[in-house]
Amino acid sequence: MGTIKVKYANKKQLSTLKKVLSALDFEFSEDEFKNPSPSGDKWFENPKNLELIKIGEKQLREGKGRTLTQDLKKELFG
Repeated sequence: MGTIKVKYANKKQLSTLKKVLSALDFEFSEDEFKNPSPSGDKWFENPKNLELIKIGEKQLREGKGRTLTQDLKKELFG
């Protein structure tokens, strides 16, 4: 069994999609997307971007991160 995510633009699309899924005997549920950005930045709507954040957080927990100090900035960027 697998799962897919579908992005719809309006209620008509959602209604049509529900009818098609029901007619084909698919099991489905609705989950409203909540943008985690307080400003509503569209960058956060892309699941690939959210996955990059999760990967970065995991790497930091594993001690694979570095703090960008003023000295390190000068070393890296001049």
